Amino acid sequence: MRDWTKTLRRASFRGVEFWVDFEDLSAGKRLALHEYAGGKVTKVEELGLATAAYGLTIYFVSDDADIEAKSFAALTLADGPGYLVLPIDGGMMATAQDFRRSREQRRMGYVGYEVTFIPTLNESSVVLSIGDVTAAVANGFAAAAAQLARFF
Repeated sequence: MRDWTKTLRRASFRGVEFWVDFEDLSAGKRLALHEYAGGKVTKVEELGLATAAYGLTIYFVSDDADIEAKSFAALTLADGPGYLVLPIDGGMMATAQDFRRSREQRRMGYVGYEVTFIPTLNESSVVLSIGDVTAAVANGFAAAAAQLARFF
């Protein structure tokens, strides 16, 4: 049986680590549906990929949770994309679209966020995992540089 606690990565954005309570990926295709009067068949025209979005429920829990949460908020509002690492999907460049922070009086040392990230590249095959980077480095720094150059 697989021990998930040993295979999941610690999540982070621009180097600030956090815990993930819930993760939701929405993705798909943009379609134009051509329906004709009296017709029984719909012509489906594919227009490319729809913009993918990761909806996350994350949290900070520690004596410094308030400071970590403020750092995270500042980094999500910074210009441009940042490096996002997710427990299952690995690392990718992404832009934080929006967030909502929550705190409860009875849960001192805990700060939660609902946040949406939009990946820079809209194809699932171009996500770099830690294993991808490790394997590339093991094959030599030149090979690693060539491997990483494909994605940036």
